[in-house]
Amino acid sequence: MIVSFFDEDIDKPYISASLYNQSNPALPPLPLNAHQTSLSARTLNNTKETEDTNSSIVESGLNEITLSNIKEKEQIYLQAQRDYEELIKHNFTQKIQKNKDSIVEGAYNERIKKIHTQTIDLAKIVSIGGEYNTNVALSKDTIVGLSHTLNVGASNKLRVAKDSSEYVGEDKSVEIQANLNTSIKQDENRNVGGNKREVVEGDVELDSIKGLNYRSQEHINLQAINYIDVFAKESFSTQTDKQHTETADSKYSEIQTNYSVNAGNTIIHQVGDTSITAKGDCVIIKAGGVEVVIDSKGLIVKGGEVKAE
Repeated sequence: MIVSFFDEDIDKPYISASLYNQSNPALPPLPLNAHQTSLSARTLNNTKETEDTNSSIVESGLNEITLSNIKEKEQIYLQAQRDYEELIKHNFTQKIQKNKDSIVEGAYNERIKKIHTQTIDLAKIVSIGGEYNTNVALSKDTIVGLSHTLNVGASNKLRVAKDSSEYVGEDKSVEIQANLNTSIKQDENRNVGGNKREVVEGDVELDSIKGLNYRSQEHINLQAINYIDVFAKESFSTQTDKQHTETADSKYSEIQTNYSVNAGNTIIHQVGDTSITAKGDCVIIKAGGVEVVIDSKGLIVKGGEVKAE
């Protein structure tokens, strides 16, 4: 041991240090580790029981600071046998010119009372073995300069308490391998600035509890390779301000009660060269070169005879 004296008074000795010996060996074994300088404090197993019985104190573990001075392998080693605390009353600046590795075998808690700014010049990789939860009390903004990819191995849910909007500067593609189900409690409005095209390989069903309206400022075209069925339990009407044209190979009409055709000028029924023309003041029948005119003056036959059999 090393004995020192208070105020250099030989009557005031005290033990100021101890020297290495067989019972108190140097922390780094000598002489192989002569390049190391260590400061250590061994942990004492000084329990209440040993204090009461005045039994011998057993050393267990140590707190250590070791400095290694081998060229190109310089190192500072710090060991805390149990807890390690730091108190910095002002700023703390840390600069690492190469890599940093950190392993926490238990929980890791960090609290920042003001702003947390992190700048990564190259890449950031986060690997989480279990759950990942983020709680933001106010706003959250994410800016991605190029592409953004989200890969979800199972389910993906997005819950928005109020409004939600999405802006896409160019094209957007959605691919669904199975079904798409959409539930809208109120109205749906869509505005397409260009064309719209839908291809359905199966059937299309559109059910409306109230009305169903299709409007076009130019034309509406319905085409079917086989047939088109229109069914209504009540009324069915078509209306046009100008021309109404029907073209078919054949046409069949079955009316259970009344059938009325009302024209403001002329009604023409024609089969080949045979025709019946009804006007407001006469009816003209043409067949086989014979023309019959019925008007207010009577009946006139042109190009044929009137026979009674």
